[in-house]
Amino acid sequence: MQKRIRELLDAYVDDVKARAPIKSEAVERAFRRVERHRLLEHFRTYDDDRKWDREIWLNPVRLSTEHLRMIYSDSALFTRVTEGTPTSSASQPTLVAQMLDLLDLAPGQRVLEVGAGTGYNAALMQEIVGEAGQVTTIDIQEDVVAQTRRLLQAARYGRIEVIARDGALGCPENGPYDRIIATVGCPDISPSWTDQLSEGGFMLIPLQHGGEGFCPLTRIWKEGERVQGEFAGFSGFMSVQGELASQQRLSIPDQEQATAGRSATERPLPKPLSSWCDLEELERRLKLLALGLFLGIADSRVYWRPAGCWLAERGRGACLVGRDKVDVYGDPSLYDELMELCERWQRLGCPGLNDWTLEFFPRDAGESAAEGENTWLIPRKFTIELARLRKASAASSS
Repeated sequence: MQKRIRELLDAYVDDVKARAPIKSEAVERAFRRVERHRLLEHFRTYDDDRKWDREIWLNPVRLSTEHLRMIYSDSALFTRVTEGTPTSSASQPTLVAQMLDLLDLAPGQRVLEVGAGTGYNAALMQEIVGEAGQVTTIDIQEDVVAQTRRLLQAARYGRIEVIARDGALGCPENGPYDRIIATVGCPDISPSWTDQLSEGGFMLIPLQHGGEGFCPLTRIWKEGERVQGEFAGFSGFMSVQGELASQQRLSIPDQEQATAGRSATERPLPKPLSSWCDLEELERRLKLLALGLFLGIADSRVYWRPAGCWLAERGRGACLVGRDKVDVYGDPSLYDELMELCERWQRLGCPGLNDWTLEFFPRDAGESAAEGENTWLIPRKFTIELARLRKASAASSS
């Protein structure tokens, strides 16, 4: 059995590397050491219509070939579903690897994780920071915490501290932290996280821009009294619960309602957007994500879904930018408004992830954040985010 697991684990890591190359030897080594199946008791699956159809309970003594194949694949595994909405999961392995690469962990560091999940990510981080380091993971769901403690203990990662607490509070008693990572979609950064960050440390937060579900990975650090940031990648996560949660600009139910009962009218993609379909898939997808990021910053009606980038307005409908067309639901003038935003992105040089700088101000210090040319202010629950293009003329086309 152990030989079979070893073969599956090695093939799994090789597949993750092929899909999203792991840059760090320490991250790859951790992936080859931590057995994902040991940090799962059950998970949910859904059918072709995206409806939850069954819950799979794992037999730790005799794991079926089918279940092992599902576990050691590049798939997120949802472990808690409440009223049809996922509330906890084991994240997609390629995303886990990407985030660990970006986290740039080293032996001896102290790490705070917000969103315990199954404990898989915490175990990977503990492997990297080693015996001299410390991983603390917190989750607001007490049943998740109880399960995660049990699984980590059984998998011999009992030194990881798992705490039942609102993630927005952090864990000051174990800080300060060299790294803070959130594995949930966050509408804002918590002031507690900033306070608990060590000198020279940084956070990696899936910070929502636009509608719920579109969470660019955002690297955030302190420089004196200033809190600054930059985009580091793209991700999609379920939303955080507790004090940090806030009314979404476009919640997922609002997004779904925008097209309900409406038929689509096809409209053409303007050039050069129509050339996306001629690009390699990854390049096209990254360009579409870069457009989605710009639109999510520039217009509060825009959000990202797996099918593409949407603009929606309650009562008017929505339109979708897809591979080679735009589908319009409802008011046809939404198409013109979305196309004007897309054309503005093109005029700015099609800025991508690396063309933005970010700064975060407390809500009560709003006068410090001034909106100007190619600068946008995003009011959040605790902060005001200032997003600025470095230089319009220097924005990249990638």
